Amino acid sequence: MKFIIARSKFLEGLKAVQNIVAGKGTLPILNNVMINATGHELTMTTTDLDISITCAVACDVAEAGASTLPVKLLANLVSKAGEGEIEVETDAREQATIVAGTAKYKLAGLPEHEFPRLPKDDEAAVYSLPQQTLREMFRKTSYAASQDDTRRTLKGVLMSFKDSKLTMVATDGRRLALVENEIEFPKDAERDIVLPFKAVQELQRSLTTGDANVEIMVQKSQICFKLGSVMIYSKLVDEVYPNYTQVIPRECAETITVDRQGLLDALDRASVMTMDEAHSTKLIFEGNRLIVTSAASDIGEAKDEVNIKYAGEKLEILFNPNYVMDCLKAIDDDEVIINLNDGHSPAVIKCSIPFLYVLMPLRIN
Repeated sequence: MKFIIARSKFLEGLKAVQNIVAGKGTLPILNNVMINATGHELTMTTTDLDISITCAVACDVAEAGASTLPVKLLANLVSKAGEGEIEVETDAREQATIVAGTAKYKLAGLPEHEFPRLPKDDEAAVYSLPQQTLREMFRKTSYAASQDDTRRTLKGVLMSFKDSKLTMVATDGRRLALVENEIEFPKDAERDIVLPFKAVQELQRSLTTGDANVEIMVQKSQICFKLGSVMIYSKLVDEVYPNYTQVIPRECAETITVDRQGLLDALDRASVMTMDEAHSTKLIFEGNRLIVTSAASDIGEAKDEVNIKYAGEKLEILFNPNYVMDCLKAIDDDEVIINLNDGHSPAVIKCSIPFLYVLMPLRIN
């Protein structure tokens, strides 16, 4: 194999595929990127056996072929090279000679036939929506997913394609974030899938904020996201997502309107007293003001106020402040709506888009 490629193109492709490589795998081949040079294109592929990523970039191919090289080391030396062309040639022993300007490297590779094969493109349900929309949906929900490795389903994010819309849900059992977006797809493509959290993280890195679309292809046990020249494949969580609708309150007696940034700032200031999860922040709704207090017996206390629109009786409720702030950071509206029944029932935070956040209160001693 021999090819010549612009340093910027080479680096672009390597950056697109290298994140899923941990560098500590038991299989040496999983530390490598498979490089396939054919026609006028270089295709780079990495995998951790659960997620695979490919990226194709233009290059001049002098001799078609394929090999695998250590991706972290290769990306490092390409990043340090000066702008210009890089020449790569591999021999029968899988040793690569890389020439970048005045620098010359020898890099030991492994045969490409040892590299795990990509998933087959079998019959799939296909969906399409703007990359920016999918990126925003992940931003508004993924923070609520469980971080407990023993709860495989809740560590994933539900993507429900039903009723001409995509509903995305994440929950850790103490809070739940849900967002919806209308998209077009055939009736026979309705289904629920659970996307592993690692795939969600990779997509958040890879999705753009422009007008380009992402094509989603769902098969029985795997999914593929096509982002232009980048393809991200992932296994799906093979478990049914819990019935999340049961935790969403059907009715709430009280409605409070509050400035989002003002509440976020007050919680941030008060949370300096919450050094661990045992500490909490109390929200007191009274008249047209919200009093935010935090206290730790061995440290001290904090108190702040926010103007609100509220005409109900005095209400006190205890929350993990980080859980409230996570939601507020994901919302772009100037104002948010908080729906409550009392200090012991779940609270619901809403904004102007089809989004809701259900938060369980902490127990008041």
